[in-house]
Amino acid sequence: MRLASTFASDQDPIKRKADTMLASAWVDGARRAVVVDDDRVGVTPIPGLDAAVRGGFDVAGAVTEWRDRCAVVLDAPLRPPVVFCLGQTYSSHVQEKEVAGHPADDHPELPEFFLKAGQTIAAPGRPLRLGPTRITKLDYETELGVVIGTQAHFVTAEQALQHVFGYMVVNDLSARERQIRTAPDGTRRMAADAAKNFDGATVFGETVVPAAHIPEPGSLAVTTHVNGELRQSDTTGALLFSVGELIAFVSRHLTLRPGDVIATGTPGGTGWSTDSELGGTGRTPAGCAPGRYLSAGDQVLSAIERVGHAVVDVTA
Repeated sequence: MRLASTFASDQDPIKRKADTMLASAWVDGARRAVVVDDDRVGVTPIPGLDAAVRGGFDVAGAVTEWRDRCAVVLDAPLRPPVVFCLGQTYSSHVQEKEVAGHPADDHPELPEFFLKAGQTIAAPGRPLRLGPTRITKLDYETELGVVIGTQAHFVTAEQALQHVFGYMVVNDLSARERQIRTAPDGTRRMAADAAKNFDGATVFGETVVPAAHIPEPGSLAVTTHVNGELRQSDTTGALLFSVGELIAFVSRHLTLRPGDVIATGTPGGTGWSTDSELGGTGRTPAGCAPGRYLSAGDQVLSAIERVGHAVVDVTA
C-alpha cells in the first residue's frame, strides 16, 4: 500500500495524534486486543478490542508482551454487527447537492439516520474492487467515528460523552447511483440502503484513540486526500449537531451498547458535489480541488486530527 509523501509533514493530522492507540490484531492465528506504539505492538490475551470494550478491560494494563508491528497483522479495530450512520450533519455537505426533501439551502432539524451491515467493514489494507461491486459512482466520506463504552439509552447531549470509549476514523464509501432515485416527474429522493451496503463499503482506521485523550471532540480537523489532492477539509466544529447531540439522538431510537460505532457524517467536498445528474450543486470547499468519483488506481486517505487515518486503494 502506498502512502503519498504529501502527508509527511509534522503539521499533518496523521502526525498530530494521541500517544495511546488501541487496536485488534491477528497474533499467531488468534485475534487479540493490542496497544500500538509506533513500530511495536503490545499484545494482550483479550480476544479483540471488541471484547475489551464490552468487558471494560484495561487494554494497556493487560499487555503481556511486545512485538514488532510487522510481526502482527492489524484487523479492523472493531467488528460490530451494524454501524450506526448519520448524515446531513455538515452544512457544506447539505449545500453541495439538491435532493427532494433536502434542499441545498436547508438546515435539517434532525440528522439522517441509517445502518450499515457489519459485513461491509473492510480489513486494513484490503482494496475496494470496483469490478465485483459493479459500482459506477463510488464516493468517499471521511467521518469521525464514535465508539460507545457504556450502555446509553435516552441520554442527554450533556451526558452522552460520558458513554464514549474512544474515537476513530471512518470512510463511509457510497455508491451514489444507488443512493438517488429519480421519479418520472424528475424529482429525486435518497435511498441509503443499497448505496451504503456492499463489500468493503466501510473503512475504519486501524486504531482507536481512548476518549480520555480527546475530552472535547468538537474541534478536530477532518480531511480527505485522493492521490495526494485535497478534496475535503473542515472541522468537527462545523457539525450542525454536536457529537453529544448525535449520540443522544441515536440513543433515543436504540439502546447503545459497548462496542457500538456511530459514524457522525461527512463535510462537503464529495464527488457528488460535481454530479449535476444527481443534483450536485458544484460547490467546492475553500482550498480544495473539485470533488470527483473514485476510479481504479485511486488511493483515498481519510485523516482526523489527533485521531489517525484510514487508507483505501481502489482497484478494477
